[in-house]
Amino acid sequence: MSNPGPLSNPNYRLLLGGFALGQLLNPLQFLTQILWVQAYAPEDIWLILVALIGASRGAGALVFGLYGGALADRFDRRRLLLATQTLLVISTLAIALLMYVNVTSLVGFAVFFSLTFFSAGLQAIDIPTRMAIVPDILGPELTPAGMSLNQVAGQLAMPIAMFGTGFIIDGFGFGGAYFFSVLGHLAVIVFLALMAYSPQRDQSQVSERRYGISEAIRDVRAGLSYARGHPVVLWIIVVLITMMGLGFPATANLGPTWITTVVGVATRDLGYVVMTWGLGSLIAALFLTHFSDIQRRGRLIVFGAITFCLSFFVFVGSDTVVNAVIGNLGLGIGMTVTTVSSTILIQQLVPNEVRGRIMSIFQLNMGFAQLMTMPVALAAQWLTLQVLFPAMAVVTTVAVVAILLTRRQIWRA
Repeated sequence: MSNPGPLSNPNYRLLLGGFALGQLLNPLQFLTQILWVQAYAPEDIWLILVALIGASRGAGALVFGLYGGALADRFDRRRLLLATQTLLVISTLAIALLMYVNVTSLVGFAVFFSLTFFSAGLQAIDIPTRMAIVPDILGPELTPAGMSLNQVAGQLAMPIAMFGTGFIIDGFGFGGAYFFSVLGHLAVIVFLALMAYSPQRDQSQVSERRYGISEAIRDVRAGLSYARGHPVVLWIIVVLITMMGLGFPATANLGPTWITTVVGVATRDLGYVVMTWGLGSLIAALFLTHFSDIQRRGRLIVFGAITFCLSFFVFVGSDTVVNAVIGNLGLGIGMTVTTVSSTILIQQLVPNEVRGRIMSIFQLNMGFAQLMTMPVALAAQWLTLQVLFPAMAVVTTVAVVAILLTRRQIWRA
């Protein structure tokens, strides 16, 4: 008799539903922020301020990321998720109010970027906690299928969100669109509140002890030491940091700017182009779910990383809508195959007592990618996007391929 799938678990269904609703927020919030700054920032520095959105997100992720993983290993993960989502409701409302009032002075932008930093820090706690709780609920056998289903749910939501973003902004304005995203956070809170989840015994015993700054620092150091001492985990993280740090700023954070300014797509039609990234991610997630019992996940990581690099070339190869659409499709496939396969493999290799910390280290690739947006934008201000982005595609590919060729343990993982 075959084992029931992840969806037979009611706690997992609630977690999955909340995750899918939450994924509707990310493109809406991110694109709304970019387009708001692009519309109201001074003309001579608008590109720098657009990049500062990514830099603020990256700084928040790096500052809070490792601490978030330590919290996920120390406290009840469901309660921790409830706390982060509640605080995200407050910060989202504050940003929406700022956009609605349209405070575009120096002070207004300073408050905007501070709130963006704070929200990114909360997400840096939320994401590794959410990843670490999946094996708690499903057990090791169903975790690969569960993580893949998470991606399917997220990628089903992403094209819808990307497609609708332009229309929502056009109909409700920037402040109205950002306020609309609060509903997603509230829905996630409801789903989490309905879960009947209890932490594992070793974790609940740890959470009863005193936990101050010194204990947090000690836990972070222990997580870093574990990652350094595990060659497969270490080099998977290095590959992700390299691929995302060099490729993500141009294709994702500044991708909408490339599409609207270089390719010439109107804001209302932006969703039609960027949604193909989500479609590519959905295709990859469905594949990974169907073949969730694949053993050689290292080869999938290699395939995904190379696909991402080649798609980067397509995306910036010409300033046409066709290149942007096909490039986004491949970027979505490559990024999803690489990140999901890496996540599943690390989940299987790492014990529960350090899982949250290792997942937070793993998530540093996104924080680094966001932070790298600022130097990329500064270089683009000098060289122009048309000159810089093709050069970055070459650098990204050479760096990723060099790691994959010299670190064969990734292929065998």
